[in-house]
Amino acid sequence: MQTGSKRNAELTRQKLLAAATEEFAANGLAGGRIDRIAAAAGISKPMLYAYFGDKEALFAAALAQEVMAATSRDRFDPDDLEGYAGRTYDLLVERPRLWRLLAWHHLERGLDVLMLPEGQDILRDKRDAIAAAQADGRITSEFEPMEVVRLVAALSQLWCMAEPARDDVEHRARRATIKRAVARLLLK
Repeated sequence: MQTGSKRNAELTRQKLLAAATEEFAANGLAGGRIDRIAAAAGISKPMLYAYFGDKEALFAAALAQEVMAATSRDRFDPDDLEGYAGRTYDLLVERPRLWRLLAWHHLERGLDVLMLPEGQDILRDKRDAIAAAQADGRITSEFEPMEVVRLVAALSQLWCMAEPARDDVEHRARRATIKRAVARLLLK
């Protein structure tokens, strides 16, 4: 019976995170409302607090889940930074909630998403892979490894604040621009 109880608890947690992701992506942390999240998840507000403690913790959990899902989807390769940037752009177009959560996080908390505790291993692996590629002469050493990570991330988000691409031709052109910019800026 405890296994069923654990499954129900995990299902409730996932419903809460899904509802929170939608609410916070649309309204941010300050504008997001716990009562709307609880109603969308089909639970009471006290139950929501029992799972996550407070609104800030729920926002952090929703953001971390989205970031970790995105990073687990694509393997980072320092020898294919331009491809990685293009795939990241595609991901952000496919999952606009992710970019909106990232933007709200920056705006409202002023904190660096790259420093989320859940992503520290991933970030360290990227930094180390870039440092190794720089040591081998495959990537310019003009920038520190973390600067390379940030530049690729920033270029990947180039059109996130613009109107969506009108069609596939425009999407491919935007993607090509991102890839070309990464290649010219960071590769030898």
